[in-house]
Amino acid sequence: MGLNARNPSPFWILKGARTGPIDKVRTVLRGLLQRFGTVNFKRQLWNQEYGRGSWNCLDTMTGDCVYPYAERYVKNGCILDLGCGPGAVGNELNASAYDSYIGVDISDVAIEKARRRTTENHRTGKNHYFQGDILSYVPKGQYDVILFGDSIYYFRPQRTAEMLTRYSKYLKPDGALIVRSWVTHHRSRAIIRNIERDFDVVEKHLYHESQIVVIVFQPPASRRAALRLAAGA
Repeated sequence: MGLNARNPSPFWILKGARTGPIDKVRTVLRGLLQRFGTVNFKRQLWNQEYGRGSWNCLDTMTGDCVYPYAERYVKNGCILDLGCGPGAVGNELNASAYDSYIGVDISDVAIEKARRRTTENHRTGKNHYFQGDILSYVPKGQYDVILFGDSIYYFRPQRTAEMLTRYSKYLKPDGALIVRSWVTHHRSRAIIRNIERDFDVVEKHLYHESQIVVIVFQPPASRRAALRLAAGA
């Protein structure tokens, strides 16, 4: 569910959307439903939006700012992309940079688009997609990179903190989490502050023109030591 870094529109304003008083009310209501609705309701909402083309702007993210980080930290290993949308990341990363890629999204429509694009790009041997709610999705293995590309601010900061801690258990001992997020909203900024408080930040870069931040982080050293111990057991 990522947006191109060159697109100046914040995540809560769809491409071409109107911004009158009624539209602002709709936007607020949509945000509340996305955060507090049931899983089935959220899936239906995303399916409707993808189905009518509201998120066609996500079909391609060529040259996105998060790609160099994902390619550098995956080290020819495995990527878990949470909130993968219609498959831009899995199809636009340098194919030689990673060995396997798992994309997860709540929208069946987005997942089908991702699978079709993957077939067209001949990446079906290394790219696999699953429909699921990232709040409850349980990974099947360990990953070198766990990526949240513009998906993390759809949750309350407290839920996000719990989610990141849970997913960090599925990192390989030297793996990294990567978050790409707008910083134009107080909720996004609170999430970034929580990351800096609870994790060891490896690097962080703010793209001022687009107001997007990319932050790379790992569990605290004590937790990484436990992961190494478990991996060697």
